[in-house]
Amino acid sequence: MLIKNIDEQTIALAGLYQCCHAVSEIAWSGKYNQEDFIPLINSILKLDSSSAKDIYININQIKPGFEYLRKQIIGDIFTRSSETRRYIVSLKILANTLMEKPETISLMQKLLKELNGNIEGLTVDEKTEQLSKIYQQTLSKFEPRIIVNGENIHLTDPLQASRIRTALFAGVRATLLWQQLGGSSWKLFLFKPSFARMIDSHMNSMKN
Repeated sequence: MLIKNIDEQTIALAGLYQCCHAVSEIAWSGKYNQEDFIPLINSILKLDSSSAKDIYININQIKPGFEYLRKQIIGDIFTRSSETRRYIVSLKILANTLMEKPETISLMQKLLKELNGNIEGLTVDEKTEQLSKIYQQTLSKFEPRIIVNGENIHLTDPLQASRIRTALFAGVRATLLWQQLGGSSWKLFLFKPSFARMIDSHMNSMKN
C-alpha cells in the first residue's frame, strides 16, 4: 500500500523536475525549449483531471524531466543539484501555503477558467505571459517568495521572467499532484529503488 500509485507519482515527479530544470536553464543560460514547455503549460490549464498522463499530454512530453529526475535521485553526488533541491523545498512550501488560502485558490481557478475560455489562437509565448500574470496575482503574493538565482540579463528580460514564473507555477501544480497521488519525500527516500525501476520503465517505453 505504501507504494500505491507509484506509476503516476513518478510521472508527477518527472513533471516537477522538468519545471525545476527549465527554471535553472533559463535563469543561468537563457536556454529555452518550447516543446518542453508545452506540457508544463498544459498541466496548469488542465483543471478537470487528476490523471498525471493526461495533465502532461503524454509521458513523451516530459522525457527531459524523467532524464533529469534519474540523474538527481540515482546519479552520483556530482550530478545532483543543490539548487534543484532548494527549488523543490520552496515549491512544496508554496503549494502548502496555497492550500491554506481558499480565497486565492478561488481567484486562481477563476483566472485560469477565463484564460481557458480565450486561449484559442494564442501562441505558446502568449500563454506563458498570461500564466505569468496569474502567478503574479496569486502565488507571488505569498511569503517567503522563491528566490531564483541566475544571470541578471536573463532574470530581467520580460519574456524570460515570464517563462520562469510559468515554470514555477507548473512546479506548484506538479507538487500538488505528487502529494494528491500519495507522494512524499520520505516515501521517495525509502522506496528509491522502486522509483528508479519505474523511471527506467517509462524511459524504455519512450524508445519504442
